[in-house]
Amino acid sequence: MADLTPVDLADGIHRLRRLPDSGNGFLGLEPTTQHDQWMLHRLTQMDAALCVAESGTLLGSAPNPANPRQSQVAVAADDSAALHALLSHLRATADTTSFTATSCSTDTSLPALLDCGFQEVGTLRGHVFRAGVYRDVYLYYAAECDLRHHAPGTRRS
Repeated sequence: MADLTPVDLADGIHRLRRLPDSGNGFLGLEPTTQHDQWMLHRLTQMDAALCVAESGTLLGSAPNPANPRQSQVAVAADDSAALHALLSHLRATADTTSFTATSCSTDTSLPALLDCGFQEVGTLRGHVFRAGVYRDVYLYYAAECDLRHHAPGTRRS
């Protein structure tokens, strides 16, 4: 399992801005249109926690205030080993039993979500404005029993 290193929110925002796709959609943030102070305030409100995997991938989680055993998660790359490590960490330390995530069809994180066992459960039509076009955002869900447990770096079909 990949080791995770916590990072403070300001450092996480700085890392999001350095990503090739500018971290759009990470925990609902849009760094290309939102300034740092607003994103810091939003992540603080969400009680978000950010970390970096040993591969350098940024990950994030935020508890669902209506269901303390559920977390929203985000991964800033197609890195299923890092996401699996985050999910395992949340299950072990926060007793989290279900997870949600959002993604556009072009987001680099989508293959990692699917590889870890997330399933599409809904669509928000025209929810975000990126590159001059309103785009759909897809909602993904995984309960603890849905998660795929396999060797890091291997994909399931």
